[in-house]
Amino acid sequence: MAVVLLVAVLLSGCMTVAEKEAIEALPMYGQPELARSDYLKSEDAAFIKQTSFRYRGDVKQASRDWVKRADGLLHMGDTDAAMRHFNQAWLLDPENYQVYWGFGRVLVEKRQFSQAAHFLDRALAMVNDPYQKPALLTDRGTVYSLQGEQAREMASGQQTDLFAAANARFAEALALDETYLPVWQRWAQSLYRQGEYANAWEKIHQARQRGVTRFSRVFLRDLADRLPEPTH
Repeated sequence: MAVVLLVAVLLSGCMTVAEKEAIEALPMYGQPELARSDYLKSEDAAFIKQTSFRYRGDVKQASRDWVKRADGLLHMGDTDAAMRHFNQAWLLDPENYQVYWGFGRVLVEKRQFSQAAHFLDRALAMVNDPYQKPALLTDRGTVYSLQGEQAREMASGQQTDLFAAANARFAEALALDETYLPVWQRWAQSLYRQGEYANAWEKIHQARQRGVTRFSRVFLRDLADRLPEPTH
């Protein structure tokens, strides 16, 4: 219903500030489902032209800078402002894989896991930085894991396949870079969701052997409640 109302607003050519903000909070401004009005297209073109002038034509660098700003806003918990900046980064360079990664991370914060998965998959298909790919794979594995947890709560029967996909993405990340330490923690948390408590402890031990010293105390407590930490 919300999308239908937004379409009606766009076709009418009239838009309040709140309505515009609602569209800006959608990845790619809701396109292609939401048609972009001529007025908003002219705004987009003016933004690109002005930014291109400031960056002496290097809109790809501008897009990367806008992603960094969005990252900072997301870190502070301002998901709507982060999405606005990711959208502007997308306008500047639709081929920037970091933009789609950003869309996915914002949607994870909003617990819209299916939509997040879509954009993370797009990012994975486009990523051209081998140093960033393990982190992107780790995020994708985490979303598979969260989807698995959600599927189990809804008794949809899909959790087995989703958890298996999560394990595969974590393994793929480690195969690319075993020194990317966050993957060990994320995999341990995923195994906890799967009920694989002994394997979760094993991943924690492997992480500690590689220098990871900080884990969520709440996570460690919850895991210990399910299975006390093995001593060997």
